[in-house]
Amino acid sequence: MAHSAEAPVSPAGNGASLLRLENIHVTFGGTVALVDEFFHVMPGEIVGLLGHNGAGKSTLVNVASGAIRPQRGRMFLGGEAIPLRGEPGHIERLGIKVIHQQPALADNLSVADNITLGRPEEKRPRSERRRFAVSALSLLGSSMNVDRPVSSLAFGEKQIVDLARALSTSLRVLFLDEPTGALGQHEADRLHELLRNLAADILKVCTRLVVLRSGRVVLDRPRTEFGLADLSAALAPEMSGKEKTPAEGKRIGHELLTVDWYAQRLAFRRGEITGLFGMAAGPQFKLLQSLFGIGEPIAAGLEGERFAPGSPREAMRRGVYYVSADREGDGLLIDMSALDNLVLPWIGRHTLFGVYSHSKAASVYERAKLALNIQGGHLNAPVGALSGGNRQKVVVGRWLFGDQPKVLLLSQPTQGVDVGARADIARALRRLAAEGVTVLVASSESDEIELLCDRAYICEGESWMEAGQGPDWGERLLEGLVAQVRR
Repeated sequence: MAHSAEAPVSPAGNGASLLRLENIHVTFGGTVALVDEFFHVMPGEIVGLLGHNGAGKSTLVNVASGAIRPQRGRMFLGGEAIPLRGEPGHIERLGIKVIHQQPALADNLSVADNITLGRPEEKRPRSERRRFAVSALSLLGSSMNVDRPVSSLAFGEKQIVDLARALSTSLRVLFLDEPTGALGQHEADRLHELLRNLAADILKVCTRLVVLRSGRVVLDRPRTEFGLADLSAALAPEMSGKEKTPAEGKRIGHELLTVDWYAQRLAFRRGEITGLFGMAAGPQFKLLQSLFGIGEPIAAGLEGERFAPGSPREAMRRGVYYVSADREGDGLLIDMSALDNLVLPWIGRHTLFGVYSHSKAASVYERAKLALNIQGGHLNAPVGALSGGNRQKVVVGRWLFGDQPKVLLLSQPTQGVDVGARADIARALRRLAAEGVTVLVASSESDEIELLCDRAYICEGESWMEAGQGPDWGERLLEGLVAQVRR
């Protein structure tokens, strides 16, 4: 790998690679996604595939899973050459499976029917399908009702079903694309333990990290051979050490939004980013939905006046905007362009006498692109062609470059995005807060709260505990959540 910043170190363990990709080269139009890249996985190995937004991670996974046909390159599975013809069904039958950021489920079917869909168990009696599904979910420590329709599940629950479906079958290679982004701490820990056990059944675990940047591998070493500083520098050298700005010194204004939520009164101030931290599918997400007029009725005050929105339109008229965790289902129209997705709520202001002004809308997009560092694809290309991090930036940018909100509600805004996109979104939200906007972030990830927020409520039980920033804040949030659960 003469082109890499440093030659990779061979992973611990002996024997041939289970999966090997050689000289993989992928371009999209004039954009180079992978540059004659090499990647391999040893039997029993757990590999972390990391990289800045647009580094080529998803492209590499899509080549290995048959979703993308490269311009050139070869793939071997267990030493046998596998044609790279862009046939995901054939690749999956060989035992290579991918769990994507967005669950691939049939919403109109039950949990049990989704887990058995397309498998021999699908043709068995319902009682056997249910038993199989219960067993599959138990691998993740979940006791979910398998008769529930998937359409009724929260995003994190859908992710668990998708994971259970994959982990309940015979696997040779499993790719997980940000699999714990929507999971609570317990479910994430259970998944990590399961993966370690699966690997240990084959060979002693060999943990290795592979870092891509601009379509090339720049780091490939056993995890024990470098520190956090080395990893940060490889991932995003231009952002190393700059992701987090301390809350000290910020100018926090007066109370803008107050909420009576069950047995407590919550207050949120101008210029402040407040975290709502709890378990996956917890009450923090329901609170945001109620504030946007899509949940149960709420008693709240906005700028000293009663605020009880009955619909999103009413909430937006009062300056309250919402970013859902399910950006594919609720936030984006995948076949529309990135430009049209960004200006969609404000399309009327870009229309004069019934004629849509593309140039005016394009100028708004360019400002969002610059502020949020949106990368990849032309503004008129389908937003589905963008990486997950860039899609999320389009959703967030929609509310930053329309009417400035008074209150911005975000549900897991950095879910499923890489370290670079997280930093870009964090900076954009801090700029917005500095302009006096009240920002609420609901999340089940303590590191997301730690990165984005000035203070947080631990959303468990009847009375939520408040926690401010300080040393080991992420750990204190987790400890506080455990304490609240045990009460």
